[in-house]
This record gives sequence, structure tokens and C-alpha cells, in this order.
Amino acid sequence: MKHHHSVAMVLSNTFATDTRVRREARGLSLKGFDVEILCWDRQGRRPSIEEVDGTLVRNMRLGRTTILATSRVHYLIAALLLQAIVFLWVIRKIGTVRTLFLHAHDFNTLLGSAAARWVAKNRVRLVYDCHELTPGVYKEWYGPVVSRVVERIEFALLHGVDAVVAANDAILGHLRQKTAVPAVSVYNCVSAYEIPEVSPTEAKRRLGLSGFFVILFAGRLRQDYDLDMILEVAREMKRRGLSYFKFLFTGPPETVRYLANAARVDRLQDLFDFRGWVRDETVLWHYIASDLCFAVTRSIGPNSDILTPVKLFESMACGLPVAVRERTLAAEIVRQWGCGIAVSSSHFLDQLLRLSKNPDLLRVLGAAGREAFKSKYNWERMQARLFWLYGELESSWV
Repeated sequence: MKHHHSVAMVLSNTFATDTRVRREARGLSLKGFDVEILCWDRQGRRPSIEEVDGTLVRNMRLGRTTILATSRVHYLIAALLLQAIVFLWVIRKIGTVRTLFLHAHDFNTLLGSAAARWVAKNRVRLVYDCHELTPGVYKEWYGPVVSRVVERIEFALLHGVDAVVAANDAILGHLRQKTAVPAVSVYNCVSAYEIPEVSPTEAKRRLGLSGFFVILFAGRLRQDYDLDMILEVAREMKRRGLSYFKFLFTGPPETVRYLANAARVDRLQDLFDFRGWVRDETVLWHYIASDLCFAVTRSIGPNSDILTPVKLFESMACGLPVAVRERTLAAEIVRQWGCGIAVSSSHFLDQLLRLSKNPDLLRVLGAAGREAFKSKYNWERMQARLFWLYGELESSWV
């Protein structure tokens, strides 16, 4: 069915590497919507215009590399500039279509999108797609004063929003305090068709991991994750001569540079395997070849406590037990489904030793994750929520 409405997605991240946004855009495109993307290419590595998953993507570069950890001031200036660019792009886009769904990803695009929605009146429906707990993120990076200001701005802008999508139920609950518009949570889950049909034994053999108990970290290593826990455990493994463990990393080399340097200085290289980016079609092979997924965050603020990263759901889909930090939303999910372990730094090695000696327990945890995937945490169910939301907005134009 071809819809007569266009979808303009704006996001403050690189579209090509944001799996959740890509899944949303692909689903809407297959549903019959005409989807176009405007994104902030923070790494500055994508062409200005490209096609991804059959969708036209416009990548913007805002000065030099704009990674938050590199320069918080430059990031903030670029984020403000992005709002103006989003407003102008959307206004121009409205001039070419009769009606428009404006899908704004995260707070860094909300002000410009809300302004465009106000100018265009009834020709635009604004969907606010919130990936993180906004005041929590700003508290972690800029402190409590900025956090409170940002929270008030976000709540004020919600009055101009027509629908809300949140990356998990905790974020959805935060936003529902100030809005009664249609709202859904859309977790970053895997589709059933994406899972390779390969056994763990074969995957280990093909990836050269046979004979090791493999702890996997897949994706970009953000500041939220507990690198020091990994290093502490690796040092103790070396001291005890535990050579059958292997920490496997797939993702951008620059994000694990600190860890790689520390491993070299402490002569821990035999315990680590840094593979860099792997192709989308093979990343799940690494999950199937592993024995445990590391998704343990540091306790740095409210946002880190409610993160539900894609690696949690990729682990479920592949039947891989997952390790998360105690007293977090991820830990609640893991405990509810019995699909992994909640850890602290003082007990992590003991838990690894217990798991490495108990393959039956690993199979039970992995099977529980598969059940969670089949029952709830799969993209087919998440996509149905997104389609329902868009259906509600479409009906408001009838």
C-alpha cells in the first residue's frame, strides 16, 4: 500500500550506524511511506548524499569532528546550529509535499522540529523519538543545573508534539508525565530473519575462537560502559594463569583505544581480540560464537541506570547469556526472563569462572533469552507498535 504522506526523519547521529533508526526508516519505507533522512554525521566520514536501505540520506558535517567526549563546548555549539538547520530543511521540505510526518530523533532535533511544526500548522504531524533520558544525559555531561533547564525545555516542547516514541518504557514514563498524545516504546530489537542459521561450534570455528570462553563486546564503546571492570578481571586472570578466556571486541577501533593501550602496557594481549568494525551481515555470527555478552555500564547517572542497549536484545536473539550491572533497568529485564547475570566488579571473575565450568547453565540462560526474543523483544513486535502510531496520526488527517 502506497501512502500519500511523506516522512522526514531528522537525527543528531550518523544514520548509517544507528541500527534502531535504520530499522524504523526501513519499516516505514516498506510500509509505503516516502522516507527521507537528514542527519548529523558526527564522524564526518559519510558522503553528503547517499542511499541506505533504499532511503535517501543527507549527511551534514558541522565543522571538525563533533564527538561529545572530544569537546563538550564544540558539541553544544554544533547541536544548537543543528536545530536551525533542521528548521530550515523542514520548511523547505514542506514546500514540496502536501502533508508531512516529521520524525525528530532525540532532543538535539526537537526545538527546530517543533518550530517547523508550529509554522506549518496542520500540514505537519510531529513525532518525537527519544533515545535516552534527556535530563539524565545532560546531568552526566554538564551537571544538575543544565539538566534541570533542559528538562523544562523538553517538557515545554512536548506541547507541540503529536506523538511520542521512546527507546524503552522508562523513557516513555518520563515523557508521559507531560503529554497525553499517542505514545509507544520501541526497543532496538533484532528481526527474526537477521539471525544466522549456524551452530555455536561452527561459528567459533569459522571465527577462530574455538577452545576459548569468549566474552563479547559488540558496537561502539561509549563512556557509559565499564572498561575498568574488564581490565581488573583481565589482570587477575593473568595473575592466576587463566588463559582460556578471551575478551572479543567488534566496533570502531578509536572507541577502545584506551583499553587496547592498557592491555598492551599490562601485557594482557593474549586475553583480548580487537576486530574493529565487522559487516552488518556477520556481526551476529560473533554473538553466536561467544559465551557471554558484556553490557555492564558504569554508575554515572540516571541515564546509565536505564539504558537498554541493542547488545542486550542481540544477545537474546542469538541465545547468548548477557552480563549487565546490578540495580539497572537492564538487570530487571535480565532477571525477569532469566537470560543472564547481574554483576558487580567484586564478583565478576567468580561469575565468569562459574559459567565457564557449567555449560548446562549457559544453555539454560541462552534458551531463556531466545524465549524473551520470541515472546516480546523482536523487531516484528516493535515495528507493529510504530505502524500503529503512524496509523493514529494518519487518521487525524482524514
